[in-house]
Amino acid sequence: MPLLSWHNRDAALTDAARTKYRLLEPVASLSHGAPDSPNMLIEGDNLDALKALLPYYAGQVKCIFIDPPYNTRSAFPHYDDNLEHSTWLSMMYPRLELLRELLSEDGSIYVAIDYNEAHYLKVLMDEVFGRKNFQREIIWRIGWLSGYKTMAKNYIRNHDTILYYSKNAEKTYFNKVYLERKDFVERFSDTAYKALLSRLVDLGISKKEASAFMEAAQFEGLPERYPLEDTWNSSVYDKLNSIAVVSFSGESVSKMLGVEELKGQKSEALIRRVLQSSTKPGDLVLDSFAGTGTTGAVAHKMNRRWIMVERGKHAITHVVPRLKLVIAGQEQSGITKAEGWQGGGGFRFHRLGKPVFDENGHIDESIRFEHLAAHVWFAETGTPRSSRAAKEAFLGEYKGTAYYLLYNGILGDESKSGGNVLTRRVLRSLPKFDGPKVIYGEACALDDDLLGELAISFRQTPYDIKAG
Repeated sequence: MPLLSWHNRDAALTDAARTKYRLLEPVASLSHGAPDSPNMLIEGDNLDALKALLPYYAGQVKCIFIDPPYNTRSAFPHYDDNLEHSTWLSMMYPRLELLRELLSEDGSIYVAIDYNEAHYLKVLMDEVFGRKNFQREIIWRIGWLSGYKTMAKNYIRNHDTILYYSKNAEKTYFNKVYLERKDFVERFSDTAYKALLSRLVDLGISKKEASAFMEAAQFEGLPERYPLEDTWNSSVYDKLNSIAVVSFSGESVSKMLGVEELKGQKSEALIRRVLQSSTKPGDLVLDSFAGTGTTGAVAHKMNRRWIMVERGKHAITHVVPRLKLVIAGQEQSGITKAEGWQGGGGFRFHRLGKPVFDENGHIDESIRFEHLAAHVWFAETGTPRSSRAAKEAFLGEYKGTAYYLLYNGILGDESKSGGNVLTRRVLRSLPKFDGPKVIYGEACALDDDLLGELAISFRQTPYDIKAG
């Protein structure tokens, strides 16, 4: 299979492996709603966050929807989107690798992109997910008037792309969704509709043409009803382009006509259709480029569990307030009516904490037993350990082998030569297992012959623990 080459590719290929496992530290003051909610909002770099999630959620995510920076060489209010092409590819590659590890075997990933990087991203995802797991290129119509305002060079740009891949094409969960008009979200009120229709007529557009245009623009995500360009002559285009304030993501039209401002670039109706197709209630949804939190808001209203990652204060200033409204049942926009959402649930806010291991490979002194247990379990089995797993030396059995961790006084003996060291006394206190055993500890006082006789493989912490 052909591979994409770019500057610093070799470094990008190892970024995911070199990224340190970090702690996810809960922030109670920014969490909201039900205290036992499984939903997570993480503030921090998404590469670090995705690596931190692996010990708990590897192979558990049913659907990933991300809307990464488009590399359009223009600055947005909350993002630096002016990345060199090679830098953009180096940013995406390790994140896609980690996202693949988080996906369940029957899971799906959807990546929204535009023409600047769509074809390069396709080759990149072929490499990471496998060309055979490519499912579909989905054409998504952009803002209903946006295309008509971008005619500066030649052809109209009126769509973006969503690349849809599966973890395993033979096991992919997919539910065919047949949509009706009632499934789409109305963009604006009757008053705003009539006001805008009247303005189009005042500008010289016939009532028939204006009505057809408004009918197509009234509902989100309905490309089949998008007005046909060849039914309008150039004078109609010119008149439409002259009212550039008519943009449903713009502030001016919201003030002028009372139009409901859309939250974020991707509509709730679009993400709703994705989740209807690739998830069931209770499934886990992930968005590591949360933006304004649309994916989480939609997943929440559809009774899916969700995890979102957003860098910097944007997570606090934009995402948290929106999710609070969703939980309170006060966000009446988007898919709220379509889902009959009235509020409920909650989310836990987390920040990225210290790495589990320092630069010398030593375990940080602040690391608690449950953190190291999750890391050890994942390193040995490649499967996640529940954050609610019992706090005991016996971590569990996997494919016929039992795993134990002696750390941080787990056996109640915090003396230097006590419970963290494998002795005959400690061994007798451990739950019995008739089969191979892997035991992690600071030191071992048993000789090799006895270890072999008891089918014990001893691993010394921290030296025998994978730090990356």
